[in-house]
Amino acid sequence: MRINKIRKRRFIITLIMLFILGVTFFSLGFKDTKDIRYSYKENNSVDYKVYLKDNNFFESSYLEKNKTYITSLIDYITADYTYNVTFNNKVSGDLNYKVVAEIKADKANNDVGNYWTKTYDLTSYETDSVTSVSSHVINVSQKIDYNKYNDLLNSFIQEYGLNAESTLKVALKVTGNVKIDNTNDKMDINSEVSLTVPLSKLAIEGKIETQNNNNQKEIIKKQNEQEPMRNLFRVLFVIDLLMFVYNLLRYTMFMMNRYNNLNYRDTIKKINSDYEDIITKVKSINVNDFAVIDVESFEDLLNVYNSLREPINFLYGNNESRFFIIKGKSCYMFTLHKEEQKW
Repeated sequence: MRINKIRKRRFIITLIMLFILGVTFFSLGFKDTKDIRYSYKENNSVDYKVYLKDNNFFESSYLEKNKTYITSLIDYITADYTYNVTFNNKVSGDLNYKVVAEIKADKANNDVGNYWTKTYDLTSYETDSVTSVSSHVINVSQKIDYNKYNDLLNSFIQEYGLNAESTLKVALKVTGNVKIDNTNDKMDINSEVSLTVPLSKLAIEGKIETQNNNNQKEIIKKQNEQEPMRNLFRVLFVIDLLMFVYNLLRYTMFMMNRYNNLNYRDTIKKINSDYEDIITKVKSINVNDFAVIDVESFEDLLNVYNSLREPINFLYGNNESRFFIIKGKSCYMFTLHKEEQKW
């Protein structure tokens, strides 16, 4: 009995484990999936102050941003750049940045081409290494020698007698290649935060334009890239399902045999209990010593007993048990088979 309980427990544990694995493999192999999206957003800004040459008109040494400025009064400019990026997943990698100045002489009233453009590195590249972050901020302060570039540009215009619209653009350039944590996917970053100042030796009005270039970038990773793994989980699900069905059939057969065995013994117990006055238990019988007459049911054997008035003998067996009456050289026998006892 203890062995049967252990076998039953093992069957149940095996079926539960196969069921859990099957649900897992099915969800990974057949569930509806959406494309994976990696993205980042920037919220950049640039603040600045315009410092003035000595003059008799402005009491303050500088003017705040978003004003109209007389270019001939500009001494230098201080710019505070803020690069602010937020990722939708944690990333690791390097962000490189530097400040670059670009002077440009465009032909007046001409949208095509320009006379001259030259770029200067105001700082060397610096690197911020980030590890498992979802956001990062880079702050850079830069002093802009306005008159240096203004004099350079005006010399070019005067030498060639050009009528040009001239500007100075000073930008914080940020580049990088960050890796999304726990994946092999990478995201490229190429951003610019800038301000543009008009250049002129004349006392003209000029406005400083800022460009934050707030990028929003998204990489979509198609699920078909994961199709090999999904196919593997589908195969594992089929194998698990076959093993589950096989073990379920084995468990069903085990339970049927168990209940059949109980029903077989219950039937024997009932017959012996109901007719204990006329049944005698024996240990063995040699059927070769008698002419065996098989009867179809225990009721038929009772009819023989009523006619002969001889005791009914009982011999127990694991797979079959015999009830029989001996009269002379004749043996009237009813055999009870275990497999015939349906539950």
